[in-house]
Amino acid sequence: MTTHTVHTRLIRYRLLAFTLLLSIFSFIFFGFTVTRTVGETVEKTSQSVKDTTRTFTRGFKLSDEDLLRKVGIINFENNSLQETNEFQNIFHKGLPDYMNANCEGILVDDPETGNLLRILTKPPKLKSGHLDNYTLAVMGRGLGFNAIVTGSLEDIRFIDELQGVLWAKDTHHFVEVVIRVEVNDMRTATKLLDYKFTEEVEIEDLDFQMIKLDDRVRLPMLNETLSKLLADIGNEICHTIKDQPWTGFITEVAQDQFTISSGSEVGLQVGDDLEVFDSSRNIEGVGGQRFITPGLQIGEIEIVAITPNRSETRLVTGKDIIKGSTVRRK
Repeated sequence: MTTHTVHTRLIRYRLLAFTLLLSIFSFIFFGFTVTRTVGETVEKTSQSVKDTTRTFTRGFKLSDEDLLRKVGIINFENNSLQETNEFQNIFHKGLPDYMNANCEGILVDDPETGNLLRILTKPPKLKSGHLDNYTLAVMGRGLGFNAIVTGSLEDIRFIDELQGVLWAKDTHHFVEVVIRVEVNDMRTATKLLDYKFTEEVEIEDLDFQMIKLDDRVRLPMLNETLSKLLADIGNEICHTIKDQPWTGFITEVAQDQFTISSGSEVGLQVGDDLEVFDSSRNIEGVGGQRFITPGLQIGEIEIVAITPNRSETRLVTGKDIIKGSTVRRK
């Protein structure tokens, strides 16, 4: 092997080593800055695929897609250490508006003109402090709801992250908001959804210092973060409820005449035949929670008169139909 050949190979090895080191350095340097963005993109893509799959398969499972699922929303509580009324204001108005505009097949009760918040300003609680699902279901049934949404602001916290490498390191500030959302089923008094949603927003150093001085999240920043969460929360609630069959509830019984707490606003019509199911069996769980066990079909009724939120029906077949029985459109 000649001296020239050895020298050439040595140069090649050095160039290869330099290229490898440069690649590693670039990966480390840029990795800190793009990891968060890539993670968010993957998460959004995964959610999009999930939503598309649910929409596609739903049509094969349910035959009552034309009936609206009626939803009530109770004022969200603030369980964080941050004193803010903006949270309740945004979700009190923003979440119903978003769902009514973007969730086809869902009818959300107007928090200003509807009956729910006039009757129930706070969720009923057990002695343990947990939500009383059964009492909530009994109230919701009487108002024709298929589900009632409750929630709370669990935490607002600040995160400092050192990003970059070596001399290029820099501290980035984020505000993280955690919101817990529960969707409660009126048919069974169980939870259809209990999930914590998290949103992070990067803030400038000057804003961060101002927040630290008065120990309070400024309204524009909080609005931005909560608004981003509205869409995620609204979409998840929408999909969760639409995965359930439409159910109505018998609220009055007079011999062979029955009243149900749903009407034309959800798509029912005079002449619709409804199957009636026993709903008298309750079971007790841990901590005093009670749940409703759906039973067998016990009859059939027909709608003879209707208003937006009430239907009058007559007996077609069956017996022992009592107040509290559930109905499904035939």
